[in-house]
Amino acid sequence: MRRLPRLFLSSAVMACTAPLTLADPGALDRFDCHDDAETGEYHCHGDEALADLGGLAVGLGGRATTWIYDGEETYNLFMGPSIDVEAGLGIFAIQGSYHYKSLVNSDDEIYLAGWDIGAKVGRGVARYGSKYYVAAGYFAESLRRPDEDDYSISGFYAGGGGGYNWDQFGFDVQVDWHSNSGYEEYWDVQGEPADLLVFAIRSSLTYRF
Repeated sequence: MRRLPRLFLSSAVMACTAPLTLADPGALDRFDCHDDAETGEYHCHGDEALADLGGLAVGLGGRATTWIYDGEETYNLFMGPSIDVEAGLGIFAIQGSYHYKSLVNSDDEIYLAGWDIGAKVGRGVARYGSKYYVAAGYFAESLRRPDEDDYSISGFYAGGGGGYNWDQFGFDVQVDWHSNSGYEEYWDVQGEPADLLVFAIRSSLTYRF
């Protein structure tokens, strides 16, 4: 008869804990983490720090920048390679890059080269798995034309993107809006005032050290 209370207590504990166990289904990855089946949020049952990849990542990518002229059916499209660097932890990362792009929708030999630095914040930025984020920062580039001095353009950018992080590699696609004052000043100097919007698309594949 003394065993009945113990049996009753064990049954009660199992009955109470069963709903908690069943409420969070989903196979765990090697970090003891998974996407919750109900909320879709990535979370961990073990040491959450294990899923923080963090560290320094360096890689190569591609850039495309387009100048869209207000009220005109014309645009300038620059495309080229980039070198990308990122250092992050959890939901935050500092990013920087150097790029060299050529004007592709014209026969003119015109290039746009420069660098940028900024930060991005969002879900899974420096963690294993998918990531989504907003980004903002500063850019500086020079417009290079044959037989003319380089023209410097700088300002701020804001945008967002997403991608995926593996153990050693990371892939990102990001779309940014560039402040247009520097570009419009260039056309003012040329004696051809113009209103324009500037957008940039970047993609990169990085290796994490």
